[in-house]
Amino acid sequence: MDVSTLIPKNKSYWIAGIVAVFALSLLVLTTTLTDKGDLKSIKVNADYLLEYGDAISITKVVSDNELKWLSFDTLNSGLSEYPHWFKSTANVPFPFESYLLEINYGLLDQIDVWFVDPASEEVLGTYAAGDRLPFTHRPIQNEKFLFPVPKGKESFDIYVRVKSDGPIKVPMRIWKKSDFVEYSGSHNLFMGLFFGYMLAMALSNLFIYATTRNFTFAIYTGYVVCLASVVATLHGVGFRYFWSESVWFQERAIAFFACATLVLIIQFSLEILTLKKHSPKAFKVLNGIKYVFILLFFASAILPYTLVLKAILLMNALAMPIILASGVLLSINGNVIARYFTAAWAVLLVSGITATVENLGLFELSIDASYLLMVGAIVETMLLALALAISFSGQFKDAETARALAIENERQAIAAKDELFKVQEEAKKALEYSVEERTLELEIALRELSDANRELERLSAIDPLTGLMNRRYFDKRLRAEIRRSRRERTAITIAILDIDFFKKVNDKYGHLAGDECLKSFSATLQEVIKRPADVICRFGGEEFVVILPNTELEGGYKLMQRVRKTVESKVIPFENDEINITVSIGVTSRVISSEDEQEVLIAFADKLLYQAKQEGRNKVVTDTY
Repeated sequence: MDVSTLIPKNKSYWIAGIVAVFALSLLVLTTTLTDKGDLKSIKVNADYLLEYGDAISITKVVSDNELKWLSFDTLNSGLSEYPHWFKSTANVPFPFESYLLEINYGLLDQIDVWFVDPASEEVLGTYAAGDRLPFTHRPIQNEKFLFPVPKGKESFDIYVRVKSDGPIKVPMRIWKKSDFVEYSGSHNLFMGLFFGYMLAMALSNLFIYATTRNFTFAIYTGYVVCLASVVATLHGVGFRYFWSESVWFQERAIAFFACATLVLIIQFSLEILTLKKHSPKAFKVLNGIKYVFILLFFASAILPYTLVLKAILLMNALAMPIILASGVLLSINGNVIARYFTAAWAVLLVSGITATVENLGLFELSIDASYLLMVGAIVETMLLALALAISFSGQFKDAETARALAIENERQAIAAKDELFKVQEEAKKALEYSVEERTLELEIALRELSDANRELERLSAIDPLTGLMNRRYFDKRLRAEIRRSRRERTAITIAILDIDFFKKVNDKYGHLAGDECLKSFSATLQEVIKRPADVICRFGGEEFVVILPNTELEGGYKLMQRVRKTVESKVIPFENDEINITVSIGVTSRVISSEDEQEVLIAFADKLLYQAKQEGRNKVVTDTY
């Protein structure tokens, strides 16, 4: 069917106008948001220094006047294998109020920040952040990199060291804390609107797929989800809310989602433009590129990020012109679907190329490039949804025509009614048998899936290094034991354990030695603590926690003393060395009277652990509150 008859020309103009007004409104919103940031914050212009060869210490950077700092207005040096140092002097109008240093690029691997008194060269504060650290290690829990500015100094020097496999983009601003909170409200509103729109678009097309079984809607749904995931990763939203403990995935998330997005948009293009019919050569080339992206998707789990990123950019540069050219040629030939598709693709392509080039440092935009990419994504998904709707409408009209023809044929075949009835009966029996067989297969599959889910839930509760239960399991189990203590009026004892001077072990012997110490310490805990009801969990890093249900404080103290002595006496072999470690333990016990005491109980045990550290380490400190 000729889909050009589905939308009259005057309505096409109305649709184009509405989309244009919507796009301009979004651009005005992003410009307003960017201007608000420019007005409320202090932009930090820094000089930079490349660190070739051996690492440079902060002491040398601060004191060595012979280092050659270069002017770097945009703070954007693209892809680079070398660490970069940035130096700037900042002034704040109200030194005794709270200020924040913001680095507004969420994909930097390693960031070290020092605030230095320019007169005395004293380090006023130092912080570490980046994708290679868990999200909880950030000085301020925010999707942006935020660092507290020391109070009491009107003028101070900022030193930043950045090492990253991806683009090194370091846009820095200093915010008054109250102004940043106000700006964050507007920023989060825009982000909420974007992700809400993308979620609505994905769900609506998913429901249409569930109703129509038209697989193109499923492909489009996956594309919208993956595109939104790319934006979420760029803005740090994914790392904050979805995989905050998985540094490994955060380092590769942008490659995973970018490859998945490109695979799905290529497949969507092949389907909606019917390139196999209209342009077989373009179909073969794009299909081949699609499989390359699938290969890159899996390769990004093992290959260096920089190599994968360059491969993605190269293949993307091959695929995009072919898709766009195919859409343009079909549009010229009068294909209405291709017109909307080409318009959508052009919008995203322009915004995507602009954002990419800006991220690589070739020029600087007056608005945040990531906002521009989101505006392009919203307009593009809207136009693609319209093209998909037109395509489906044409298919529906074709189906209606075919149905009318089938009815006419049925009338003409009335003479063969008896034979047709017999065939229908046979088909009905075959269908019933097929349905029963399929139902049985689904029941078997559901049972297997249920077993797999139970196994997955068990594995997700285990710390992969030590084999102990992890923090997630601890939170769940502690809630249950607190309810039990309150219900049965029995004491519950909590012990928090921390390996003494664990950082020194890592610094002296390396992280592999640290891992061996963690595994040995975990094995010791399992040897000493044997009651089936007791729970041993890795709390994070070198910190562990033990839940002792139905245990008084004295019993918990004796058990933890056995743990401490066993750890102290144990020698951990590593390569040609022998490592000894000790442990500090805080123990508290209480009969729970309210389920709200969970956080208080943990905090008090942690306080006792800190007391043990203060009193010389290798000690068990107990108390009740």
